[in-house]
Amino acid sequence: MSGFSDTWLSARAAWDGPARSRTVQDAVIDWTGKRAPDGQRLRIVDLGAGNGNNQRHLAPLFAQPVDWVLIDSDRDLLTIAGRKAHLNVDDTLNTDVSDLASADLAKLIAGADLVTASALFDLVAQGWLDRLLNALADEGAALLAVLTYDGRIEAGSDDDAVLAVVRDLVNKHQRTDKGFGPALGPGAPEALSAGLAARAYDVREGQSDWIVSAGDPGASALVAGWAAAASELAPERVDQLAAWAEDLLARRALSICVGHCDHFAAPRAS
Repeated sequence: MSGFSDTWLSARAAWDGPARSRTVQDAVIDWTGKRAPDGQRLRIVDLGAGNGNNQRHLAPLFAQPVDWVLIDSDRDLLTIAGRKAHLNVDDTLNTDVSDLASADLAKLIAGADLVTASALFDLVAQGWLDRLLNALADEGAALLAVLTYDGRIEAGSDDDAVLAVVRDLVNKHQRTDKGFGPALGPGAPEALSAGLAARAYDVREGQSDWIVSAGDPGASALVAGWAAAASELAPERVDQLAAWAEDLLARRALSICVGHCDHFAAPRAS
């Protein structure tokens, strides 16, 4: 991680914020109030933090002072995250340049009250997820996983045959190795729910779908990324896919929906 540009991460931030599940967000706020009452400090570790979009969204939600730890493999993005961070009075922020794929996860999250990640879990392998969830349970920390891709892509009419092909190919591509081994891809939300429940966590879930207009900044990169991913697996369709992407983006009244899920999980009270 991260492997993404500041330009792309900034563009998607406009979709991320409105998409987040308010039910899940409210559960986090309620839990943190009980975890750290009367101004006690929270330690929050953000995995795959990128340029800090997740930290900037979450920070205004907390009444408690927070010690933030942002972790990513991209030093330049973390520098941007530190510069743009939203810090309330008495908050602190530290960054850690680490490769999540090979890092000691227990060490990374040591002392955390809450571990959070945005758009991460569809990129990781089942074995990596199990290691993180084991470390999480050992630490007794909560988890907030937001904007995990679930395989749904809707755009244009329901009878768009090329879209169906693109969706299938993109979802197959999402399961290829993203640096952690064979990725969970659209199976990540289910894997998160099952893995957390198996470790005696109470889980709240909610949809957090992107709604993207064809003329939005970042829409071209999104659709081009789909066409490129599909073309990798079906090179014989490259011309068809390029034409489809161009046509889709030309429909100015078009609304694109990309399915995501949010999870908040806290250790079950004994």
